[in-house]
Formats: sequence, C-alpha cells, structure tokens
Amino acid sequence: MTTVLCPRVLVVDDDQALLEALLQAVELMGYEALGECDPLQGLELVGSWDPDVAIFDLKMPGLNGLELLQRALQVQPELPVLLLTAHATIETAVQAVREGAYDFLEKPFDLNKIELTLQKALDYLGQRRRYRLLAETTGRKGEFEGIIGESVAIQKVLEAVSAVADTDSTVMITGESGTGKELVARAVHASGGRQAKPFVTVDCASIPDSLLESELFGHVKGAFTGAYRERAGYFEAAADGTVFLDEIGEIPQVLQKKLLRILQEKTFTRVGETRQRRTEARVVSATNRDLEKWVEEGGFREDLYYRLRVIEIQVPPLRERSEDVPLLVRHYLGRLNRKLNREVRGITPEAMEVLQNYSWPGNIRELVHLLEQLMTFHNLQVLGLSHLPHYLHNESVPVLPSETYVTLKEKLLDDAGFEYFQKLMSHYHGNITRMAEHAGLNRRHLHRLLLKLGLDPSLYRHM
Repeated sequence: MTTVLCPRVLVVDDDQALLEALLQAVELMGYEALGECDPLQGLELVGSWDPDVAIFDLKMPGLNGLELLQRALQVQPELPVLLLTAHATIETAVQAVREGAYDFLEKPFDLNKIELTLQKALDYLGQRRRYRLLAETTGRKGEFEGIIGESVAIQKVLEAVSAVADTDSTVMITGESGTGKELVARAVHASGGRQAKPFVTVDCASIPDSLLESELFGHVKGAFTGAYRERAGYFEAAADGTVFLDEIGEIPQVLQKKLLRILQEKTFTRVGETRQRRTEARVVSATNRDLEKWVEEGGFREDLYYRLRVIEIQVPPLRERSEDVPLLVRHYLGRLNRKLNREVRGITPEAMEVLQNYSWPGNIRELVHLLEQLMTFHNLQVLGLSHLPHYLHNESVPVLPSETYVTLKEKLLDDAGFEYFQKLMSHYHGNITRMAEHAGLNRRHLHRLLLKLGLDPSLYRHM
C-alpha cells in the first residue's frame, strides 16, 4: 500500500471562527492543515510539526504576524510564510516581503487566490530544495546564474531571486554601483518561466532624455525630426519577456506617467501614434540612489515608486561580503585568462588577505578592473603582494566610511564630500573614468556632483 504525503499547512490566527473556516478551506484544497490561535503555540508547531507552508495573521495580541514571521524563520529558514491582513497596502506588502514573507493575502479571503498562492509557495520551496541539492551534488556551490558568493548576504539575494522568479511581480534591485545588479536581474529572468523569452536592458542614465521615450515605446515615421521610418521600442522588443530598466531614478518626470500606465494597464503608445498597444513584459528595475528620498524631494512619482518596488532585492556591497572575494577572484581570473591569453592560476594568501581587507568602494567592478590591470602588466602564474598597487595596502586613496556612502552619494555637497572628491581628483589626476570606478558612480552622476561642488577635473590633470 502506497502512502501519499500531503503538504502541510500551518495557520495561526487569533480569530477562532476565521481560523476554522480557513483550515476547512485548506483541507478541501487537498492539504493537511493544522491551526493555532496562540502565536507562541504556533511558533512551537513550526519546529515540532514541520509545516511546508505557514499562514500567519498580521495583527495578533502578544506576538504580531511580522514578529512571528521573524522567529519562525529562525527555526525553519526555508519556510514560505503568507501573511494575512484586513488592511492591505503596498507599503505593508513591501515591509512583509522585506522581513522574509513569501507573499501577502488580504481579508476577506479569495479562496482561488489562496489556492494559487499556496501552490506557488510549494513550488518555491521545491526550487530552494532542488538548488541546495544541486549545489551539494555538483560542486556548483557558490555560483548561481552568474552570481558568485557563499556569504550569508549573497545567499539572501539568491533566496529572493528564487522566490520571485516565477511570479509576475515588478522587482526593484537596489545597491551601490558595481555590485552586480544587472546579474541579479538576469538571474530573476533566467530562473523563471520567461527564461526562453527576450531580456532587454535599458540604461536610463546613458540615453538622452529627448530620445528615451522613443527608445522605450517606439515611434512612427515622421514623429519627429530624423524619424525616417517607424521603429519598435524596447517594450515591443521584449514581447512577453523582461524589460530591465537600469538606473531607473534617472528617468525624466515627463515619462514617469507613461511608465506607470504600462505597469497599471499593460498598454502604451508609440511616439506620434494614438493606437494603444499591449505588452506582457515583466519590468525589473535597478537603482543605486535613495529613491525614497528622491520621491520626498519631488524628483520621482510616489505612485510609480511603489509600483516598481512591489518586491525589493538589496544587493550588498563587496565590503559587506569580504568572504566572497576569493571566489570572485578565482572566477574572474578564469575569465580574464581567456580574454588576455594568460595562465594566471591564483593569488598568494598574503595578497588575498589584502584584497579581503580592502573596502572596495567601486565594488565588484573595481575588483575586476584591478585584476585585469594586474594580469596585463604581470604575465605570471601566481600574483603576489608586491604586484598589488600601494593604495590597497594603506588605502591612501580616499575611502568613505561605510555609514556615509548613501548620504554622500545623494548629497555630497558638504565639506566631507568636497574633500573626498578633491583628494580623488588629485590621486587620479582628474581622470573621470578612474574616479567614477573608484567612487562607485557612473560618469554622468560624477560630472553633476563635481559641477555642484565647483570642482574642475582639468585643473588636476598635470598635477
């Protein structure tokens, strides 16, 4: 006789009548269900009953849903948790997901949605278990869809990628320049059902404002000077794949309303055309600036911000995952060997220690550029301490304290910002490209900041 094991669903809600109704509905869906009104008793069941999915009410006496979520994940880190609330807002949903919830459900219940969400949560759990097994059995641990790392910080990113891969939710990827936000966006695309569909990248910071609308939505012949033929935009090119909007904070306000319309209604019009077109493309965006503050200052629409940030994935800076530096070095040495026709096998332990202790203001991008420089000038099998530039040993190049990174990158108009960029220009002799790499900014941002600070790079080129 074969025993069929049903997935287990734990429900914790202080409303007894509602709890019983939900348990009955979940059982009719084919799951084994267990309920508890006391959140502390529910927490004990997470460890003793070993549920596959948990449903927690958000507002409960003694221990609310978010607190119960946090403690439950300490007991069973892979547990998908759904939070119930009678007061659903996008802000609350974002907070719940930030705290580790798989999804967010609104009262009164939509049983069809609960059934669908439970199935997705179980699929997500299966994906996580399969990924862990694959990593353990094939030696691929430390690499997933191009993302390199075994640190706790990067594993949280991978977990978030797995959680959102098969959903249609918009995703905002945040983090400093050079941390690998586009890699994370590609991993979201490649891990889900859209992996065979187009992945289209739009660098909103590098396209002039006057051309961005046409690039995004396309145009018809004669729509503006130089429009000699009609042209499809990025959203049409993506079809039902993914549109990745990099540096989304740079999109001008005149286009923000049109982008909001795409997210709300899935429709757009080409420049110079009245016909509405549909798109089924998923939108993933990225930014290295504090968009919430940009909203407060009036530079970005609040409604668009929350539409783009239904799910947020924060990519940690390299200084917060120094244990990943050896893995990254090994990976990029292999790539650069092929590119530069070298046979560098590794780096001495002493040199690696220096690399791990360095603060990497330009993050992974700075590390890759450094390795390329070293391999270009030193065609050796092993790179050592003597081959590293002096600033890595003593950080003579100015480095911002970690707690001031975000503040200075957004403001940089105080004395600390002026002194920082003054020293940076002096060290790099006014080389904008090198300065941008070191500071973790793109050239366009750096030009704006230097202009505001009244600093002229040309004055430092012969120093």
